[in-house]
Amino acid sequence: MKVTIRTVAEHAGVSVPTVSRVLNSPELVNPLTRVKVLEAVASLDYYPNGHARGLRLQHATAVGVLVPKLDDFFFSRLYRGIYDAALKQGLTVLLYDAQSDPQRIIGGFSTLKRQQSSGIIFCSVSFPAHYSTLTARLGIPVVLALTESEQHDMPAFKVDDVRAAFDAVAYLITRGHRSIGVIAGPLDDPVAGAARFQGYQLALAHYRLPFSDEHAAHGEFRYEHGYAAMKELLTYRVNTHITAVFAASDEMAIGAMRCIHDHGLRVPDDISVIGFDDIVIANMITPKLTTIAQPLEEIGKMAVQSLVSILSEGPPSDLRTHYIPHSLVPRESVRSLSYDTS
Repeated sequence: MKVTIRTVAEHAGVSVPTVSRVLNSPELVNPLTRVKVLEAVASLDYYPNGHARGLRLQHATAVGVLVPKLDDFFFSRLYRGIYDAALKQGLTVLLYDAQSDPQRIIGGFSTLKRQQSSGIIFCSVSFPAHYSTLTARLGIPVVLALTESEQHDMPAFKVDDVRAAFDAVAYLITRGHRSIGVIAGPLDDPVAGAARFQGYQLALAHYRLPFSDEHAAHGEFRYEHGYAAMKELLTYRVNTHITAVFAASDEMAIGAMRCIHDHGLRVPDDISVIGFDDIVIANMITPKLTTIAQPLEEIGKMAVQSLVSILSEGPPSDLRTHYIPHSLVPRESVRSLSYDTS
């Protein structure tokens, strides 16, 4: 909800001209009335003009970062971008780990507000309507990183997950693979799970390749889920003859590679694997993992810059998701087959 001078007047139980006098000529207003109005201004986080909004940035000392789970491998690079950008603005970073608990996520907004965060960067998981209602009531600006709002227009910075997944599967296809499995995230996750699975399906449809339920396994974006999903895909391999797998996260991909090894097969000789994220360990394992790279540090920096702009200039006019270009990083885990790819 946008806070106006009329909102302040109603909150304080005075007229709009009285609020205006308190803000512009406070010496003309009864001290008790003046205190009542200023308390309303503070509680509603009201800033009447550009100059006052600029003061809001000058008084800002910290930015809050709310993450669903701190041990996500990709988070270190995202945090580096946030930290570096915040440091340049003279802001400290307050980190809140929700430990994958929806109730802790809700409590995290209030906690970061109490800890004097001037704004919050919300990361990775879906941002439903009731989060917007909560943050509006708290009067704290929020910018999204690696996610987007389900129902409300908000500044958000992420890759186009559908397009990125499409590109990953297209890469496999152009290297001769015709039966491609997928280790997908949860389909009830609209940010990455459903979006990346959709990109996989669109790529198969575009190249007129077959798909059946036996080509797909689902799980959380974790190593152990990738292992279990690959084990499931291998049970159907006698029917599907898959030669390659797209995994919706690098953790899943690495779990899948271990499963393939444990079943006496080799990557990429028997099954090629491509991941998503480009976490640090993707370049350390054997074989090195081919993957989709998200520009995590850049996304972190852009989120901070957007939040600083809101603090200095007020609510942005450009309330939308900003899709940051991804890239494909070819390494050693994908083998080219001899099929005709024309």
